[in-house]
Amino acid sequence: MIRPGARLRAAALVSALALSPLAAPPLASAARAPAPPRGPRLVLVSSSAGERTVTVRDLKFVVFRRTYYQRRAPRSEDASGRRVDVEDRRLECRCVRFADWSKVKLKLLRQVEITYPDGGREALVRLTGRDGKVREFPAGSLFGAAGSLPPRFAATVDGTLQEFPLLLGDQPGEEWPEERLVRILLVPPLPAPAPRRR
Repeated sequence: MIRPGARLRAAALVSALALSPLAAPPLASAARAPAPPRGPRLVLVSSSAGERTVTVRDLKFVVFRRTYYQRRAPRSEDASGRRVDVEDRRLECRCVRFADWSKVKLKLLRQVEITYPDGGREALVRLTGRDGKVREFPAGSLFGAAGSLPPRFAATVDGTLQEFPLLLGDQPGEEWPEERLVRILLVPPLPAPAPRRR
């Protein structure tokens, strides 16, 4: 037989435990830190702003395939009655494409490093694979480097599509962009260690 006084004490104990902060569930914001943005990280360098790192979602390697078309033309335009039109067709991929059409997929790389020689018109590209193997080559060995528009990397930075050429064209006075792409980090950074409980 349970005495009335014991029943009252048990009810008071249950109410105290329910109101205790130890029994309250932790806040979601305190339990889980915001996840860092996902995607490749670009290291950009400029003389005015120095170095900065931005995360992008749409990184592409861009090359151009030049095609020549023979078309009819009025005699007043050309005495032969024909003209040649040139089209540089844009091709994009998540890879690095070489002149022999071979490629290295970006997902197999740890990072890409780009060096711009002083006074030169051709960047030096260094690929480091996830297996640690390194491949270094001049940008002139990339697809489209000869006879078309220069190969380049492209991504949306600060809400605007930006392109980073690896070669300069033949136009006089052409210069490298003020903000240059010097490194692409393709492996996600290690997560921050969880705080220790005290």
